[in-house]
Amino acid sequence: MNKAQHLIQKLQQNHWQIRCVESCTAGALTAAIGSIAGASSVLDRSWVTYSNQAKHEEVGVPLKTLETYGAVSKEVVLSMAEGAVRGCENHTLSLAVSGIAGPDGGRKNKPVGTVWIACKTPSQAAYAQCFHFKGSRTEIQLQAVTQALTMPL
Repeated sequence: MNKAQHLIQKLQQNHWQIRCVESCTAGALTAAIGSIAGASSVLDRSWVTYSNQAKHEEVGVPLKTLETYGAVSKEVVLSMAEGAVRGCENHTLSLAVSGIAGPDGGRKNKPVGTVWIACKTPSQAAYAQCFHFKGSRTEIQLQAVTQALTMPL
């Protein structure tokens, strides 16, 4: 059983749906989930929010949070995850991803490969983890998707 199948099974067992908010993965996380038979029973919707404005307009990330911490930060992915489930917190899990896939865009304190992933479940507060992936842009995106699919629920 692959990671997406396992996630879908957990969601079905809990009678939860899922929403994804993606930046650096550009929809690849949602595509991984949607490629599995049975996904329609749990996959509700997703957003690709590449720009700061999209993060603000689509899932309510405060502009002040974006300005203060930057798009690739714990604070922003937590806000993305929380915004995705606003109004349906009792039965919806969210995954949010924001990072620097490269090959450009890295800085000394946030090098290429830095990816923040957040998860919000109906039974717990949102939490986030930072990862430092290596490889090409595609490899970093794939590693981020794989990691998001295995976030503890």
